[in-house]
Amino acid sequence: MTGTLDGAASSVDRAALDRAVADLRSGLPTWVGLPLVERIALLRGVRRRLGREADGIVAAGCAAQGISGDDRWAADLWIDLSPLLNHLSAFEEVLGRVAAGREPLPADAVTTRPDGQVVVGAVPATRLDALMLGGWGLRGEVWMQPGFGADDARASAARAYRGDGFDAPGVALVLGAGNAAFLPAVDVLHLMITRGCTVVVKLNPVNAYLRPFFERAFGDFVERGWLRFVDGGPEVGQYLAHHPGVDRVHMTGSAATYNALVWGTGDEAELNRATGRPLLDKPITAELGGVSPMIVVPGPWLSSDITVQADRIAYAKLHNCGHICAAAQVLVLPEGWPLADRLLDEVRALMRGLPPRRPYYPGSDHMVARALEGQSRAQALVAPDRRWLVEGLDPDSDDTLFSDEVFADVLGVVRLPAPTVPAYLDAATEFANQRLLGDLAATILVDPKTAQAEGAALDRAVAGLRYGAIGINGWAVMAGSFGYTTWGGFPGNTPADIGSGVGVIGNALMLAHPQKSVASAAFHPRIKPLDTASHRHPAALWRNLVRVNASEDLRAAPGLLIATLRG
Repeated sequence: MTGTLDGAASSVDRAALDRAVADLRSGLPTWVGLPLVERIALLRGVRRRLGREADGIVAAGCAAQGISGDDRWAADLWIDLSPLLNHLSAFEEVLGRVAAGREPLPADAVTTRPDGQVVVGAVPATRLDALMLGGWGLRGEVWMQPGFGADDARASAARAYRGDGFDAPGVALVLGAGNAAFLPAVDVLHLMITRGCTVVVKLNPVNAYLRPFFERAFGDFVERGWLRFVDGGPEVGQYLAHHPGVDRVHMTGSAATYNALVWGTGDEAELNRATGRPLLDKPITAELGGVSPMIVVPGPWLSSDITVQADRIAYAKLHNCGHICAAAQVLVLPEGWPLADRLLDEVRALMRGLPPRRPYYPGSDHMVARALEGQSRAQALVAPDRRWLVEGLDPDSDDTLFSDEVFADVLGVVRLPAPTVPAYLDAATEFANQRLLGDLAATILVDPKTAQAEGAALDRAVAGLRYGAIGINGWAVMAGSFGYTTWGGFPGNTPADIGSGVGVIGNALMLAHPQKSVASAAFHPRIKPLDTASHRHPAALWRNLVRVNASEDLRAAPGLLIATLRG
């Protein structure tokens, strides 16, 4: 059944929302029937307009978050634009292959592991990708669910554009996240390109400032009745989610928000869940975050290795002030490894030394206070009471840092026995799977010598981690940035036990039945990693990268090269 929530929606402008849904219903046939070459041209147009809007988006984001445009943290706003541009480029590339009569997957992209699981090599996807990403050694794979073979993967790629059409096109609602600017637009692309939907987007009040920029960047889609942006509070989302003209819902946010939408709240929710009667009974996909581990594998690290990896750990915690679903929350260290304390000291120094930043996400102080309750070894690294490091967590406990997503600047530290590397990796995999909330993203840091010597144990860990994204020597959020790879919870979650959500976004190859994406970077990169907290010119680097990717304007390339080399 679908609920009607008349009371909750009494304060919304129903007529305006009804018109938006009606426009999208009217525009659906023209969107579904749009020739492929026109779709590609429209995507290219969005990408180029985003390049023109980028300065304004960053300036508005800085104002909304209380930082200045020349602040070190302004780089985060530029970084947030890059994944959206990557997704646009990825869909352009894959649709372009189909339009040219080529296969969506290159002949050598599909391989089969010894255990029978199929892996699709997704990144680098083009020669330009290989050139741009090679210095960091960036790669991405999509692992298919067991039981789906190589032929299944090839047949499923971009199937809707190779004669089969879309399975169930309709009007979709996106309930946008309130943190990273790119997420609502990436959700839009996924629903429109992979599912053939027209879309209404309800922006979170935290980033409602994005609406005029997105309406201009996606101007052709808005003008032709395929896309609408609205803003407002939860009551607007509730009204649209239960609207009879909306066929499916996608949301990015918290499990609490999902459960309130699907099951209700309080006693009503318990009754609905017990009787299997959701308030919202229509297709819904969701990306809901969780507790993300960073697992350090013991090995013969050099001093320079400690510096680079500490930088990655600090970045994965402090990017966007920790207001990101895959932020590092639990650092897993090998007990007895002689370099563990040095690594932790450098992480601590980086978190302490970076410029202060005020958390902007509503409720941050409450979430931090809840995470720190009863933590006798919590240490505030920046006054007043910010950037917390919590050592000595008991891996067998029900610590709140294991069971609650903090969504702020708190990093917990766990040490696991490491009599051997295989025993440690097995223990770390079990800990991550069994003790930590959710199944979205996990990262492994391992030096090349150890990776080679303990290849079987490392492979077992990557295969065994029940997370939708795995990062190797680079923050797992890479998998959500490439566009070709997938982003979402590990398969198996249900509406009654939603975990990190159901379904994926990204997936520009449009593969059916993905299990996880594995993204990797070089442990010894030739140039300073992108995922680094101590970059000396991060805003210049990402600003020029955005300009190159948005417009293919090579006049920005020298600035990109200089900022990269001066990192």
